[in-house]
Amino acid sequence: MQPVQNLIWKFETNLASRLLTWSIFSLLTGLYLWFAANDFGRAFGVQAIVWGLVDAGIAIIGARTAIRRKSTTEPESEALFIRKVLWINFALDILYVIAGVYVSTLGGAFWQGTGWGVVVQGAFLFFFDLIHAIKVPVEVK
Repeated sequence: MQPVQNLIWKFETNLASRLLTWSIFSLLTGLYLWFAANDFGRAFGVQAIVWGLVDAGIAIIGARTAIRRKSTTEPESEALFIRKVLWINFALDILYVIAGVYVSTLGGAFWQGTGWGVVVQGAFLFFFDLIHAIKVPVEVK
């Protein structure tokens, strides 16, 4: 196994790339639904667009930050930092899903679409953050 100093920076690059891919998928899906659907679909589409933009921003800023931190941060510290961020995000994802389910019960197609849009995004991020938090590279001594 490679030491963490070789793996953590590649891991962060892959993490950002995967999140950016999801954000592009979300944006394209949201745009399609915005123009091609009923109230439920448009509301769901708005959520996909908003979450896609936010995820794209996080991915781009995260990748740029990792490049800057590479020259100033010890790989082991970076691994601990990324793992902590992912576990915090994982906990927030649970709240997003719960909030989305609640919003979907408020009545009407708009609220249902909004709620289920949040549930889908939160559920994806739940698994995304969980899998990546578990797979953060560690130093093998």
